Amino acid sequence: MNIIILFFAILLLLIIIWDFFITVLSISGAGFVSSMISALISTVFLKLSRLLKNREVLNYSGVSVILSLIIWWIGGLWLGFFLLLVSDSDSVVNTSTHEMASISDKFYYSGYVLSTMGNGDFKPGSSTWQIVIAFFPFSGFIFITTAMTYLISVSSAVIFKRSLAHSITDIMGLDNYDERINCLYENTDNIRNRINQHNQNHLAYPVVHYFYSLDKKASFSVGLWELNAMLTSLQNDPTQPLNKLKPLNQAIDNYLSSMGEAFIPKVQSNSENEGEDSVKKRRKQLQNLLKSDGWHLNQIEMY
Repeated sequence: MNIIILFFAILLLLIIIWDFFITVLSISGAGFVSSMISALISTVFLKLSRLLKNREVLNYSGVSVILSLIIWWIGGLWLGFFLLLVSDSDSVVNTSTHEMASISDKFYYSGYVLSTMGNGDFKPGSSTWQIVIAFFPFSGFIFITTAMTYLISVSSAVIFKRSLAHSITDIMGLDNYDERINCLYENTDNIRNRINQHNQNHLAYPVVHYFYSLDKKASFSVGLWELNAMLTSLQNDPTQPLNKLKPLNQAIDNYLSSMGEAFIPKVQSNSENEGEDSVKKRRKQLQNLLKSDGWHLNQIEMY
């Protein structure tokens, strides 16, 4: 048995399993490797969009990230099982001839039993390997079914994000300024609750961030930017019942805080003028959020 190959096989499998379950089951973010893959893929699409001056490229970012993660999880699991079999020359034998399986045969066999029980042309070479290989299809089944559940949850979170964006931009798009204010007050609690819900969705499924919207009305970052502009203007109006807007402002701050440096660069605050500085800080955070979504300020039509 080759101890070095066995060590790398076990190490790879542990990394894959840890990264997979942290990403799909944890409510506080993705695994380290999955986070790197997601950020890398999205960065490529953002740069392509700027280079080609075509935002439609971003339409494929989220799907590409998801496909890359699936390839990493399933492909990594397959590679780990393959290396595990390669570490021992007697791990798999031909059912008919009882000869040791070749490296290519083991690659085929490890992938085959990952999704099924195999078709009987190869079998474990010993009772020990029978026990080890019995975990292959079981692990594959868990990975595939859990990944499918994860994809459904991500899809729901993306739809929720775009629905929330439409709700905000529809209000901000009203022609009459007074109508906008009245509509905002009427829907303050609803918008606040939905921002909090989106915040939790984003924490549980960070990949949601990489599903960019081509339409500004469906972009949450654009909606949040315009909403913040209105909230800022209302703060300067002494006739407005600002207490009703405090929970909404807090929800926005909580969301921006939870985004962290992984999505928007950290903004330093100036303690000398806390009130004015908090407004500037949030504005800068939202600018960074727009940038991370592939938008530029000159693309955003303010009310």
